[in-house]
Amino acid sequence: MENNNKNHDVFEELKTTCEQNLELFRTSASSSTSTARITAALEVTLHNVGQTKKLVEKIEKFASDYDFSEIVKGNGYWSFVKVARSACRHSLNACRTLHDAASSIVFVRSSYFVKELENNCQLLASICTCLEYLVLLREWSNKGELFSEHSAEELFEKGDTINQYCFYGRSLGFQYSDSMRHILKFISIGMASFSESYYSESSGTIAKTTRSLWSSGKYLWNPEQRAKRIVNISQNASIDFCKSFWFLAESELMQAIPSIVGSSLKVNKIIQIPCEPIYLPKSEGENVQIPPPSSHLGLIPISVRLLSTSKREGMIGESSRWRRMKEPSDSLIIHCHGGGFVAQSSKSHELYLRDWATSLETPILSVDYSLAPEAPFPRALEEAFFAYCWALKHCDSLGSTGQKIVLAGDSAGANLCLCIALKCVEYGIRKPDGIFIAYCPVLVSFVPSPARMLCLMDPLLPFGFMMRCLQAYASPDPQVLRENEDRKEVLDSIRSASCNNITYSLDHASGFTVKSSSLPDNNNDLDESYDNTFASASNHNGAESNETSDECSNLSFISYDSQPIRIHMPLSVDSSMEFVEDFLEKYVEETPVDEVGEENASKISPTLSKTLSEENLFTETGKDVLNGQFLGTKVNNALGWFNGFMKSSEIKCRNKNDRIRNLKNLDALIARSPSVEFAFTVPKDPYLSPYWAADEVLQEFPKVSILTVDMDPCLDDCVEFAKKLQRLDKEVTLDILEGLPHGFLNFTKFSKEAMEGSKQCILRLKELLSTN
Repeated sequence: MENNNKNHDVFEELKTTCEQNLELFRTSASSSTSTARITAALEVTLHNVGQTKKLVEKIEKFASDYDFSEIVKGNGYWSFVKVARSACRHSLNACRTLHDAASSIVFVRSSYFVKELENNCQLLASICTCLEYLVLLREWSNKGELFSEHSAEELFEKGDTINQYCFYGRSLGFQYSDSMRHILKFISIGMASFSESYYSESSGTIAKTTRSLWSSGKYLWNPEQRAKRIVNISQNASIDFCKSFWFLAESELMQAIPSIVGSSLKVNKIIQIPCEPIYLPKSEGENVQIPPPSSHLGLIPISVRLLSTSKREGMIGESSRWRRMKEPSDSLIIHCHGGGFVAQSSKSHELYLRDWATSLETPILSVDYSLAPEAPFPRALEEAFFAYCWALKHCDSLGSTGQKIVLAGDSAGANLCLCIALKCVEYGIRKPDGIFIAYCPVLVSFVPSPARMLCLMDPLLPFGFMMRCLQAYASPDPQVLRENEDRKEVLDSIRSASCNNITYSLDHASGFTVKSSSLPDNNNDLDESYDNTFASASNHNGAESNETSDECSNLSFISYDSQPIRIHMPLSVDSSMEFVEDFLEKYVEETPVDEVGEENASKISPTLSKTLSEENLFTETGKDVLNGQFLGTKVNNALGWFNGFMKSSEIKCRNKNDRIRNLKNLDALIARSPSVEFAFTVPKDPYLSPYWAADEVLQEFPKVSILTVDMDPCLDDCVEFAKKLQRLDKEVTLDILEGLPHGFLNFTKFSKEAMEGSKQCILRLKELLSTN
């Protein structure tokens, strides 16, 4: 953090500039309303900057008591000191511009300066309120601990209401670097305009698109209206809106960006891990059974994405006859993506994963775990841990010898990485050789801390959004749990139906889809082992090589724009490993790579596809299935039951959102106190919040590298967890980057500072991979 003199300088400069402006306007002959409002705003600013300076000086005296070390300084207290300084600098720039304009012969744009100065008054007043909360937090907390023993409700009841509107209007992103400020403004305008389309009663894509384009301009030129819209959306919108907005990163346009501006990859595959028990050796030599994930959704395969800049010997789905293969890598990175446990996928995080794979020259396996609220805790952890265990057993199929295995994740994915390590200790199996986590929530509960209050002004992670994600994953609504049980029964019924050679694909947006494979007559012996394969034969991005079509021309598949949940029919318990290896080599689902060899350039052909806009889609592609050969009475009954269930679920969902969807004007809502968001409880479970893990378990951890940012609501989580590992004499590093928001890794190609942050991640990963 910067030294105190710089903080004091900006306060004094702002006071001096305000006094100069006051003198200028008091001697002015003008007596207009604008002049009176400007004078009043300057007087209030003078008062607020004095209060801000006093509080900052008070916090600076004890903020260093909470640092990780003498070298690594940073915590929520220091963050708000920087926020206060940034706000004063923002006001200083406005006051200087005002002075230059008012000193000219003709003073124009007076209404603009009125709005700027009044907004800055509100900004400093709100920051003063936040600083007062911090002083109270310090009194409530034990010495040296950033988490308070009091509840967040108690905290917000003790102080004044914070005006959040000033953080999302003219001052939006004032605390971040210049490059990030422009990105955040663009995203905020997009969020506001997207909400109009989302809650619009207009029907049809054209009408909604027109409305969205019009509203984008409105929110660009009217910051106050944008601020009101964003705050009201964050406080009142359901988790469905959060998911829908964040899933814009999964659109076709956004999915094309990594292949255009990202590093080139030779391997980019979607692999389906079957739901079969895995047996792994324990340290004592005996084997332990790892059960497949079963909570909430039942037994469904897990999707993982394999990324590599090189094709390596033994790598799943690769044939050495096309080109010379590289030797297997000594290392493997297993990655879990962020998204608040409710959104995004490995695809939306591919931009920085490509850079990591290229710089580290290491295969990366990214897990597409199921998302809340349909799959709340502990489903995501079960799938992530199961994928890790599968990777341990099949490193050779991933282009690695498995000599070094490192877990890496950001945000929610970082939490899962820590929980995977806890599971490894519980089962007594091989632990990862290192763990890298970025801006990680290690305490999944809103226990108040200084950094947690940053979400009151965070453009990417507003307070309301964060609370809904927390509730959806850690404390789901009882109705959601009942629906999960009903869905699980339906899926079990479908799974038990005797329907050979059919792979069911369930997507909540488009209904129920069947993927069918009509195997060649000379491959009847493959029926037994079809379900026990590692991977799906469909092509995720709608491209399929003729190599696959030539070898099994009767296989047809439906591909979608988004990855569905796949439910494989259990055909047999036993399988032939010889067939498995052959199947993997030929029919792995693969996204188009950036470089296609000359021998393969003419072999790319499109597959059948449907869009998610088609409701209640029921498509069969195999001729035998179209003729009804494989659809028995049991399957028909199961499908009918399931379709009825899905329709009733949609009705429930619509009824649940009727209040918000029927609002004629969302901007008419009145801002609520943050305390109303805490109407739920979160269990104190170490597999949910690794912070609660016992010391004897954390003693078993490998080296941990933690990276976070100074403006992150999860900053204190990272600092406290690093200090906890340090007290246990565990090897741990902590990096605190400045000027970046939570989730900055998704903007590496648009911000120089974000790219530098990604390079620091690569550096830490290299250290973990090279550790003896």
